[in-house]
Amino acid sequence: FSETTEVEFYPLSDSEIDDYIKTGEPSDKAGAYGIQGYGSLLINRINGDYFNVVGLPAARLKREIMKFYPEALAL
Repeated sequence: FSETTEVEFYPLSDSEIDDYIKTGEPSDKAGAYGIQGYGSLLINRINGDYFNVVGLPAARLKREIMKFYPEALAL
């Protein structure tokens, strides 16, 4: 399965981008920003699963696993 989440940033000046890069936060991120950190100050809106952006769409993953193992991860 795949999950899609659209992330829309505010328009950013070169200075805002440079300041964000200087935090070091984007250096270890696949998308070069951290929605859960300083990057949250740059984002206008998201459409989709927040947890997909952070790293793993946990609720969707649970449902996909339960298709094969209905007893797994029961709450």
